This record gives sequence, C-alpha cells and structure tokens, in this order.
Amino acid sequence: MEDFERSYCLLCPGPVNVRPEVACALTAYEFCHREEEFSALLSSLEEKLLAVAGVRRPELWAAVLVTGSGTAANEAVLSSVPAPGERVLVLANGEFGERLAAISRIHNPGTECLAQPWGQPLDLARVEAHLAAHRVGLVAMVHHETSTGMKNPVETVGRLAARHGARLFVDGVSSFSADPLDLDASGVTFLSSSAGKALGAYPGLSFVLAPHEAFRSLAGREPRSRYLDLRRHYEFARDRSQTPHTPAIPLFLALHRALELVLEEGVSERHRRLASLATQARRRIAELGLAVLVPPADASSVLTSVVLPGGVSFERLRTALRERGFVIYGGKGPLEGRIVQISTVGDVGPDRFDLFFDSLAGALAAASGKRSGNAAVAPDVGGDIEERGRPEERESQVRPGESRPVKRPRRVVPVAPGFQDVEREDQEGVEEDVRRDLSQEDRVEGEPLLRRARA
Repeated sequence: MEDFERSYCLLCPGPVNVRPEVACALTAYEFCHREEEFSALLSSLEEKLLAVAGVRRPELWAAVLVTGSGTAANEAVLSSVPAPGERVLVLANGEFGERLAAISRIHNPGTECLAQPWGQPLDLARVEAHLAAHRVGLVAMVHHETSTGMKNPVETVGRLAARHGARLFVDGVSSFSADPLDLDASGVTFLSSSAGKALGAYPGLSFVLAPHEAFRSLAGREPRSRYLDLRRHYEFARDRSQTPHTPAIPLFLALHRALELVLEEGVSERHRRLASLATQARRRIAELGLAVLVPPADASSVLTSVVLPGGVSFERLRTALRERGFVIYGGKGPLEGRIVQISTVGDVGPDRFDLFFDSLAGALAAASGKRSGNAAVAPDVGGDIEERGRPEERESQVRPGESRPVKRPRRVVPVAPGFQDVEREDQEGVEEDVRRDLSQEDRVEGEPLLRRARA
C-alpha cells in the first residue's frame, strides 16, 4: 500500500469531500476539447454558474473558466483589469487579502493596501477616506477571509467604491454558493471563485464572473500574462465557446455535475443548510468550553476558527484526529499554533459532524498530554482505531465513482469530563495572548476579537 492510498473526512474548506455523483463525472465521458462536445459543456457551465450566482439579468453577464486554482483566477483579474498607471486599492484583514495585494503589486505599481490585523473587521472609515483622497480605479477585497473565518461587508464596500467611481473586484474563492452575495446590489464588477471549495467539486479549476461590458472594456489592452490573459479567455469563450489553452476536461465535467446538484437543492436552501451546519458546529464548540475567533455576526458559514486551549499542541491534535479519520486546518501567520479551523462545506452532514465532535473531545485530551478524567473515552476511541485499522494498515477502498467517506468512529462522550475544568485557566490565558498579538493601534474600538461560542 502506498502512503497516499487513504481517504479521510475533510473538515477543511478545500479540498473537500465530493459526492459520489461528482466523483463519477470525472471519468464519465471522453472527448476532445476542440470538438463540439466540449463547446456544449462550456456553454452549459457558464449558464449554471450564472444561475448559482443569482444575477438578475444573466444575459448581461459572462463566466470565464480558467484551468488553475482560485489564485489563478485572482491573478487573471489583477493582471488584466487595471489599466497601466491605474491605482488599485486592496482591503486586507487576513492572509488572502494580503495575497491579493502581493499579486497586484507584481502587475500594478500603483497598488496600495489598507490592512487590518487578522481577524478584525475592515475599517470602513479609512476606506472611504482613502477613496476620497485618491483616484482609485479598482478596489479588491475578499468576501470570506478563510484564514480567520470572517465574512467581509461586500455590499458596503461596493457602495463606497461606486460613490467614488471605482470598480469592485471580489475574491469569492471559498464563499461562492455558501454565503449569500447579491452581485447586482453590491455593485460587484468582477468575482472570482474556485470549483474545489464550497461548490463541492475538485481543485484546479476556477472562474471569473463579470458583465459583458466589463470584459469588453479590456479590448486592446496589452496583456501582462499569456496564460492568464482574461481578455483572451473571454474572447475565446464568447466567439468559439472554447478556452485558449488545453482545459482539464475531467475537472470541467465534475464541476458541471456539482453545479447541477447545487441547483437541484436550490441556492437559498443550500445557504440555509450550510448556515445550520455552522450553527451546529458552534454549539458543539461551546459544549467543549472553547472560544471562537470571530463573532457569530461576522462569521462565514464556510468554517469556524476555534482558539486552542492552553497546553494543546495543534500538531498533536492534528495527528490524533487523523488517526480517527478526520483532517482539519490549523492557523497561519500570527495564528499559527493558536487556532484550529473546522469547515462545513463539502459532502458533510449533521451525523458526520456529530461523530467528529465526539472524537474531538478525546483528541483534545490526547493533544494536551493530560488524561481527560474519563477512562472510558480514550479506550473507546482507540478501540475504534483498531477496529477499522490504522491508516497504514488500511487498504484504499475508493474507486472511481464510489463514495469517499471512510468508516467513522463510534459515538463517544461528547465532552471529556474534567477536561474543560482542568484547562479553563490555560484557555483564558491563550485568548488573552491572541488578543494582544493581533491588536494594533488602528483596531476598531468596541469590536472584541474573541467571543464565546455560546454568546
């Protein structure tokens, strides 16, 4: 057995567990990308993407697909849209806002970034003051800042940008189809996203949505990238229903099936279901006595960032959960080793969530190096590992078209008795450390960074 021949329950915002129908679609058909079958597929994908986006007049909009991750779509916009010498204003309060600024600086010397500490709301007064003082052509921001779990106010920023004559580019890579966003009301000109996150398909395929008028405004622009020339992608799609470069056809097929499933469920119902899962996650987090990083009012339905208790090692927690069949994300940058992220997107339902949180109590105790106070918890979880075989002993059971879930642990006591009492003092100290490390002089007054999940 090779080291990679394993499957896990992925509780990260991408890659995600896909539904069996999406897995089947990868190898369902074989055809050439320069034949009419691919052209028909591309046209259908554009129609379905605009339907999921919910634009009021889809005939005025276009969807351009790029074989590449969400960062490829972002770079296509930032290298193609701003005119030479045009000012770009990037709003950042986490890793992915800062990444937009880094990409833009490569292509646009007139890039400025208004950065907030990670996990703090955007300072809208600073944004308006900057737009009033400078002639900005493009404002760029992230809808859901995945590094923290914070959802940013696109509609408010859109109104500010429009008031000062700037276009708005929104990175919706992790939020598209999960968190509601009215593109028309928000005044969004360009929106990027990815197949391999909330849409429930595979990574490696991304897209840009914009009105035809916005795409046509790029005509005659000297390209700054061959592969990521957004104007060229648009013209190939509009004139030929083709892509300018060889597409990853299986990824297009999988995305098509994933979009069908989204539309069958209903976009509004999908938003409601994911919001319900996020609420379930935060309730279970509260039952464990843990704190969340982002206040519920500012939190996305895509994931929840949880502050690790004092004395709990993320690497030990990650290992303990992998042994139980689950994969989670940790924090990055100033949040490295401080938080753990639990996602609600992909082929995840309430029952699997309950199994995860039942396992999390024992995993937290194992990661702290302390006994949980309930001798039955660790043996139950350990027995489960033996029952289904440790990862290195399991044979891969996943074949094309089959479901991805692995066998899950039996239910255990959801809170390890005594654990939260032992850790309470340490936990409060960690919360204070995170507050201190992430705070800066320009912090918005009256906006606490950490909230109890039960608040």
